[in-house]
Amino acid sequence: MLRALRSTRNTSIRGTVAGFALAVALAGGVAMGSTAFTSDAVYAQENSRGFVEAYQPLAEMVNGEAPNYEAARSGLTGLYQAIENENDRQVAGNLTLIVGNNLSDPTLQRRGLEMMLESGLVAPEQLGQFNYFVGSLAYQAEDYAAARTALQAAQAAGHTDPETDLTLLIADTYAREGQIQESLNYLMQAASDAEAAGNTPTERWLLTGLQRSYDNELTDEAVSVSEALLRNYPTQTNWVNTLQVINALNEFDPAARVDLYRLMRKADALTQRAEYVRYVEDLDPRVMSNEVLTVLASGMQNDVFTADDEYYVEVKGIADTRAPQDRSGIDSIVSEGESGDSLDAMSAGDVLYSLGNFARAESLYRMALDKGADANLANTRIGIAQVEQGNYAAAVETFGMVDGTRSPIARMWSAYANSMM
Repeated sequence: MLRALRSTRNTSIRGTVAGFALAVALAGGVAMGSTAFTSDAVYAQENSRGFVEAYQPLAEMVNGEAPNYEAARSGLTGLYQAIENENDRQVAGNLTLIVGNNLSDPTLQRRGLEMMLESGLVAPEQLGQFNYFVGSLAYQAEDYAAARTALQAAQAAGHTDPETDLTLLIADTYAREGQIQESLNYLMQAASDAEAAGNTPTERWLLTGLQRSYDNELTDEAVSVSEALLRNYPTQTNWVNTLQVINALNEFDPAARVDLYRLMRKADALTQRAEYVRYVEDLDPRVMSNEVLTVLASGMQNDVFTADDEYYVEVKGIADTRAPQDRSGIDSIVSEGESGDSLDAMSAGDVLYSLGNFARAESLYRMALDKGADANLANTRIGIAQVEQGNYAAAVETFGMVDGTRSPIARMWSAYANSMM
């Protein structure tokens, strides 16, 4: 039933309306349930005489035992032309919404809601819900810019919905317009704001950002999202996802890739046979035999290799032959590193690392740096050696010195060190 209107000349329209109900299914299966709204404070306002005269016949069409909503829809244009003040606009919007609801016409539903909002007469406590429904209807209509504006207004008004994450939905409006960078920026700003307020950002925001970074090959953004994800949710699954994304999006040289695989092993994020094989090949069982044996043992423990695996048997045979030579000849190797050039010092540090002598390896890496070794390589490995010793704060500082192509690896190692503090 329609509510009674009172004109400025005391022309009345009989009837009452308690409110409206609206249900809209969003893409992706998110649903809005029916919610009733009332505007009793508005009902006491006065309407213009011309509007009341235009409204009367439409009210009669929708009231009574056999309402004719189709006929009422045909008369809405004339009703709009009779609007003289904001109370007229509020009532016209309410009627439009009721007709739209009964005809299951989302265009009319949206128009009715928008008119009511434009009137400025919606109760403050209902602004969030009204804007949310407008945004949902606009989203359904693929009018993503309008959806975004309304949903942001709903969010600003404090609207929440247990089945809908407004931040994700707003970010999705950017993505559906092809504005992937803007979508990511929105998600990351939301996460940053949450952290600044002392709250934990929603994991789905960050996982969505990681997926979009990967899908669109945004390498820098992938690292930033990964850092935020691991800072707040350092689960084994997230270590697997982030490190696989970083590995997939970057073309690392073998030496750099080894350092990424070392982190994957450290974080229990090596899950695929191809990763183990690439790790072994990049190390070279003839050079870093002791670390290769460690990797093979990890693969066996994680059921990646079996004892009769041809690749495993072949590589282990090579490493088993070479490994004792490195162990027994380590003093000579270190002596050559100390007296030789930067490459000799780096090689000695690598062998020490493979033997698990991380403190001494750090010393040789620093010596290599002093002798002119590539600073990004040396600092990466100094930082890794520090992590292995549990010197996490020092490692974070060291990784902060790494830039260039190794920067993503250093930043992920830094994320690991931070997670351990």
